[in-house]
Amino acid sequence: MTQSQPTALTIGNFDGVHAGHAALFREVVSAADRMGLVPTVVTLNPHPKEFFDPTYRLQRITTFRDRVVAMKNCGIRQVVVLPFDKAMASLPPESFVKDVLCRQLNARQIWVGDDFRFGARRAGDYHLLKSLSPAMGFQVNDLPEVQINHQRVSSSQIREALNKGDVSTAQAMLGHPLCYSGHIIHGKKLGRKLGFPTMNLRIQGRASALSGILAVWVHGLDANPLPAVASLGLRPTVEDSNQILLETFIPGWTGNAYGKRVTIEVAQHLRPELKFDSLDAMVNRMHQDTATALNILKTAPSHL
Repeated sequence: MTQSQPTALTIGNFDGVHAGHAALFREVVSAADRMGLVPTVVTLNPHPKEFFDPTYRLQRITTFRDRVVAMKNCGIRQVVVLPFDKAMASLPPESFVKDVLCRQLNARQIWVGDDFRFGARRAGDYHLLKSLSPAMGFQVNDLPEVQINHQRVSSSQIREALNKGDVSTAQAMLGHPLCYSGHIIHGKKLGRKLGFPTMNLRIQGRASALSGILAVWVHGLDANPLPAVASLGLRPTVEDSNQILLETFIPGWTGNAYGKRVTIEVAQHLRPELKFDSLDAMVNRMHQDTATALNILKTAPSHL
């Protein structure tokens, strides 16, 4: 791939696209507009940690689709996904700058953090980029730091909050509602037999930062968001798999959602995912969870 039009770019995972990422993207877009460049985000797939350690499970905040949408909403016009494979992992940092950033992406403005590392053995850093920039015709910029309540906003902090079920803290750092979107797929239809017909969204990745039972709003099926209860996780009571699903039950709704694209907006975490001794015990708890979720949503309006 060769990028003919010059770019202003930043490189990273950008999971969740939080308030700090949004501030960075605004700087990239502003510079690109002033200089006639294409505002670009460069990211890697899979995550380097997952490539080097097949047992590593990155707890993702949002899906890749939702990350790209959030980037585009910030004004980013181009998202480049670099395959992280053996060749990329062994690429010397100078070659990465010359062949990827300059030749392929025609970078003129680059934003990275002081702790950014790249190239074989993570030998490349901000200072190397700075030293190479005059000869290769690009400028290197520092990433801005964003704080909320005197705390640096970071994906790690958001994951920690979501691990605890603290959706409100996570959303404050994200700067937007926590959402999962995608097309509804067919499931095993067990919920229908139990009196809780659910819509299923497959969540990509090996692990999710948030899991458990959630009070949610469903967008895309009606003119107004629909109050619902959802389960995000591995369904330990009824299945033994590593597939993460978001199953959503909308009380009183009888439409056909298969194949439709919906957005599930998380309002509150109710409880962790549990493994029940019987289906009857699970159904009894589902009735309780549904009532709790609907009661919460009476005073927790949608923010989309």
